[in-house]
Amino acid sequence: MAEREIQDLGQQQKELHHVSEHLANERTMLAWIRTAIAVMTFGVGINRFSLFLVEFSKIVPGGGRAENAHAERLGIGLVGLGLLVMLGGTWHYIHVARTIDTESYRPARIGIVLTALAVLALGGTSLVWLLW
Repeated sequence: MAEREIQDLGQQQKELHHVSEHLANERTMLAWIRTAIAVMTFGVGINRFSLFLVEFSKIVPGGGRAENAHAERLGIGLVGLGLLVMLGGTWHYIHVARTIDTESYRPARIGIVLTALAVLALGGTSLVWLLW
């Protein structure tokens, strides 16, 4: 009888671990959603502020700089980037859920490294642009 109970406990533990993996995947998806919302919100904020700067330069003689007009395109680009982040996060969530179910999950290290390099490149470019 004790052997059967041990087998039942082992099965329950395996099922709980499976649920835990799916819950971790859902938490990761929520982080992707928060990131996408933040990037899109930042883009909208930059876009609206650029319009303010353009209008300010028209009203106040010598006020504002005409170079700030390109910030509108930056804001639109950030909204697009937020949409891409959301699509990428959704694809990742579905892929990981499928591999958890088939017990064939392997971490995608190259995706993490490429994302980090892209953020570093964009951050470095932004720094150069700000200092220029």
